[in-house]
Amino acid sequence: MSTPDPQPRPASLEAVLRDAWDAFHPGQPAPLGWLTHTAASIHDHLRTQQPTPTAAAALPTVDEQSTALRRRVWQALRDAAADDVIAPDAADHILDTLDLPGLPRRWQIRLTLPLWIEVTATSRDDAVEAAEDAIDAALTGTGHDTYLDWDNTTRDDATPGAIDTTTDTPADLRSATAAPEPDHDAHAS
Repeated sequence: MSTPDPQPRPASLEAVLRDAWDAFHPGQPAPLGWLTHTAASIHDHLRTQQPTPTAAAALPTVDEQSTALRRRVWQALRDAAADDVIAPDAADHILDTLDLPGLPRRWQIRLTLPLWIEVTATSRDDAVEAAEDAIDAALTGTGHDTYLDWDNTTRDDATPGAIDTTTDTPADLRSATAAPEPDHDAHAS
């Protein structure tokens, strides 16, 4: 087995400078310190002109690249569906095929809920309106967009119950000269 011939090493900077001096000034000795000073100046110049290379940033891992690609696909389909380039259902189908989350969409839902609400009122219509008002009041502060469309034709039932003796006399029946209200507990025997 043969070994490759070693490559000749390039000449040192000092050897090149010595040869250059001899070529331009044959037979004359170089001034004292010229070779050392010139070599040091050239080395300093090269260091300032060619800064030390910085370490290359680490390449993203395969998982990071995959996540970035999945994010770009999702964003591209979202933007295309928002701009009516692709139908939202088609975009959702592609996302589902790629095992990506679906597009967030605004939905309007009509729910019919069986609620049992007990209110005090003097008539069926007043009772239904009081129940609707109670539901409106409960949903007002929830922080979501809810619109209640009370449809009189879908009112199911309002069954009258016992008289509520805890309520006060209606305001329009009270007068400044009226006798004080009797104690409600006295009639509860």
